[in-house]
Order: sequence, then structure tokens, then C-alpha cells
Amino acid sequence: MLNYVIRRLAGILIMLLLLSLVTFVLSRTVPGGPFGKSEVPMGEQQMAMFKAKYGLDKPIMTQYITWLGQAIRLDFGSSFTAPETTVTALIMKMLPYSAIVGFFACLLALVLGITLGMIAAVNQNGWLDNLIVTWSIVSASVPSFVLAFVIVYIFAGQLKLLPAGGWGGPENLVLPVFAYGFPSSGGVARWTRQCLVDVISSDYVRTGYAKGLQRAQVMLRHVFRNALIPMITSFLPMFPGMMTGSLFIEQVFGLPGLGKYFVLSSTNRDYPMVLGITIFWALLISLTYFLTDILYGLIDPRVRITEKAS
Repeated sequence: MLNYVIRRLAGILIMLLLLSLVTFVLSRTVPGGPFGKSEVPMGEQQMAMFKAKYGLDKPIMTQYITWLGQAIRLDFGSSFTAPETTVTALIMKMLPYSAIVGFFACLLALVLGITLGMIAAVNQNGWLDNLIVTWSIVSASVPSFVLAFVIVYIFAGQLKLLPAGGWGGPENLVLPVFAYGFPSSGGVARWTRQCLVDVISSDYVRTGYAKGLQRAQVMLRHVFRNALIPMITSFLPMFPGMMTGSLFIEQVFGLPGLGKYFVLSSTNRDYPMVLGITIFWALLISLTYFLTDILYGLIDPRVRITEKAS
């Protein structure tokens, strides 16, 4: 297991290194730049001064090596648009807004999706199963930003029950959480149903019934535990993906989160912020998949046996 952990961590480091290199080079080779915009005109001398200050007058690889040396020390530099604040400080400032909305949206998607998926699997090929499958396909097909506009129009514009956006009390979370989490619940329901149906049709489940076990015992001891393995593998990575923000949801509801700030940083060619947020996203998601593999081994002993044998 220790060798496996070391190999996975080494793979994560290599992936982050390659991702940072590609992002760094692409961000600096696209046309345009952070200085000399039409709305903020600069002379050639002033522009050269700013480029020298941020090291943009040096070759790209020299810039990258300098940035990498700082990043190893967890210093991602300062934002071009907010030079008095470090990139790390800005990420930590924006992250709570995205994390709160994303966490509750993911919780909604999992609770609703798993519950309906279980009901559909238990009633396989019945009218309730068909209804839930149809619902899951429809809900998963609706883009979150389209749903966001619809519910804002209904609940904020027409009924005036909830605020249309902004950040404040719990009432401000209802619409963005629903718009973000509800479409994902359809995919969760379908995958939950599929995992449970595959296990229910297994030989050891039929053997359990043949031994005289009650349906509740078979579902708890055999079906749910074995179906939990592929479900964890698929559902656990949803948390970092959703908690790091959605640019569409945050834009529609005016939330000051990472997703919205990433778009603004890309538009303003704020290279340090774009790199910092990209690496932060990649690191968080990679560590989540790493944790998922560890949990996979704890749940399924066959994984540990295979690793030990190798």
C-alpha cells in the first residue's frame, strides 16, 4: 500500500508540473496582454516598465522556471489586478463562497439522486422505475444556467419569494443551490440505479434469497455494500468539482466565488490568478481521486490483496 501511495503522489506531482507548464505557455502566447488595453492606454516606456516589473520581458521558459521556483514554496505571486494581494490570499477569500454553494448543491444532488435511484432499482421495470428514469434523463439534460434563469424568473421575479442573487442569509442560497444541484441529481439517480441493478442480478444475491434471508437483509448485507464501491468512485469527486465554483451559476446569481473570478482573471489576462486557480483546482480534484482510491481499497479487500500480490 505504501508503494502505491508513493506512486500515486508522484503521478499527481508530474501531472501538476505538466499542467502548469502548458497553462503557463498558453496564457502568454495568446494574442494580447495584461497591459496596454484600449481602456487604459499606456506609452511604450510605461508598458516596458510594467513588463520589467513582472518579468514579462524575459523569455517564456525563464519566466516559467522563476514562477515554478516560487510555486514550490507555495508562493504564486500577486494578482495583476490587485497587486497588493497575493494569489493565495485571493483564492482563500473567494473559495468559501463557492465551497458553501457547491457543498449544499452536491449534497442535494446526492441525497435526491441516490434516494430516487434506490427506489427505481428496487422497483425495476415497474411504472415507478420508468418514471424515475424518465425524470433523470430530463433533469440531466437541462443546463444549470437555463434552470437558473427559469427559477429566478418564477421565484424571484413573479412570486417574489426569494432574492434573485447576491450574498447574505440562507435565503440567498436556495436558488443557486437548487439550480446547481438539481441537474446533477439526474445523473446520480441513473448511476445509482445501474449499480444496484447490476448487484441485484448477481449470483450471490440469488444465493442469499435461496438461504432464506429476508429482503432487507440481502439489500443491506450484499446489495448496498457492493454497489457502494462504484458509487463512491463516481460520486466523491463531485465535491471538489462543484465546491470550486461554477462560472455560470456564480455569474447568474452574482456570487463572488472562484468560478466568476476565474473568468474575470482570464478576461483581464491576470496570469498569476489564472495559474493559481488552475493549479488549485487540479490539486484538489487529484487529491480527491487519490482519496477515492484509498477508500476503494478499504471497502473492497480484493483491491488490497491485488496490491499486496503485485
